[in-house]
Amino acid sequence: MYGLLRPREDTGVSVSLLVLVVAFYAAVATGYLEARRRREAPPTWARWAGPISVAAHLAGLMVLSASMSRSPFATGSQAISFLAFSLVALYLLLEIRSQVATHGGGFYAVAAALTAMSVPGLVEAGPATLANIPRDAARSLHVGLSLMGSSAVLAGGLLAMGYLGTYRRVKSRQLTGGTTGPSLGGFERLARLASLLGIVLLVPSLSLGIRVERVAGAVDMTPLTVTMGVVMTLVCAAFAIWWRRPRRGALAAWLNVIAVLVLIVGFGVVHPLVLRGGA
Repeated sequence: MYGLLRPREDTGVSVSLLVLVVAFYAAVATGYLEARRRREAPPTWARWAGPISVAAHLAGLMVLSASMSRSPFATGSQAISFLAFSLVALYLLLEIRSQVATHGGGFYAVAAALTAMSVPGLVEAGPATLANIPRDAARSLHVGLSLMGSSAVLAGGLLAMGYLGTYRRVKSRQLTGGTTGPSLGGFERLARLASLLGIVLLVPSLSLGIRVERVAGAVDMTPLTVTMGVVMTLVCAAFAIWWRRPRRGALAAWLNVIAVLVLIVGFGVVHPLVLRGGA
């Protein structure tokens, strides 16, 4: 009897932890955004709470995964939550790499929204939800790489929007020589690195996805594959411009933003239509 109840108890604990993570992400986002509005360094509590929240998010996903004996992104809700985790984890890596800690507000705000969106599905999910879905290691690896690559694309888009906003203010002379503000060079380096990570993760994901499609053959994934190919092409073009033509940063930034829009269309429209057509 205990063995039968234990998975449900673990699921309840993990979902409660993920709900708590939403509140932490929102608080950290507020701290970062308020500090940026005042053109100050992020508060120390926010810089500590951020990594702790990311670790708690990962722990919640791992407990939920163990209770279901599946990957931490086996369902749609888990995938959204894992995408949110990947986004803020990537931001922390970028922050450590660049030593620039002023752009976290947007990342934590988006992560809070994504994690909150995933909670209703996580509450309803249970081991029975996945009973009829066969285990497939290759598919799980493909999905994991796709989500991490998507988080890199999303990160590039967020940084690109920051670059465009700063670029617009510079062009309109709202930032004068004696006024402190976000650095175009900082946005450029971070967006270039995020684009590179997106390429590194999406290339194996796309090739693995084509292989999984050929083996399964149950659903024609060609529309989604083409969509992700377009995303990868845009990100590759953006990275090339960031790297070789940094003075054309506005063009690279727009390519990053367009890649995010195509990604949203791919996962929000094309993917459900493909699955519905194969049902």
